[in-house]
Amino acid sequence: MVDTSQQLFDLWKKQFEDGAQAWARVLSESPAAAAPPDPAAFWRPVIEQWVQGWARVFAQAPISPDATSQWKQFLDQSIDAWSRALGQAMNTDAFAQMLGRYLDQWLVAYGPAKKASDQSLETALQTFNIPSRAQVTAVARQIVELDERVERLEEGVNALLRRLDEVGRGLGSPPVAAGPRSQPRERA
Repeated sequence: MVDTSQQLFDLWKKQFEDGAQAWARVLSESPAAAAPPDPAAFWRPVIEQWVQGWARVFAQAPISPDATSQWKQFLDQSIDAWSRALGQAMNTDAFAQMLGRYLDQWLVAYGPAKKASDQSLETALQTFNIPSRAQVTAVARQIVELDERVERLEEGVNALLRRLDEVGRGLGSPPVAAGPRSQPRERA
């Protein structure tokens, strides 16, 4: 009596072998001269290396009954093949140009979407009477400017008091008492 798990594993192996052969046939066919450019041409080296990796896995020693270790070995080899293929593909000028075009298209699509999202968020904040980031920033800027103006006024008042004190000493009158804010404030 034949083991059922072995039959399933043999069936799985045959399906992958047939799939690998079909992919190899598809990839080895030369495109017609009048055909439009193949959009998958960029990934052809990746797929070829993947098919070769599958072929190496199935061409190895006979299948052991321990399916999990064989599956792990298969996955490791598959990951290694993909890693090499993608590394080679990403080091090409074609990949850089394609990625550049993709990023340009993404930015063109993202710009209007972000603007609409920002407008929607601004409307929602106004509806709930919550200040937006821009409004909070504007208030903070106004507070800083106001603080700087107060400091300039204090410096001017202190300068006037010092000048009055100097003039008073010259006339022989007592010095003018400076207010509680006679010393310049230190910034935190």
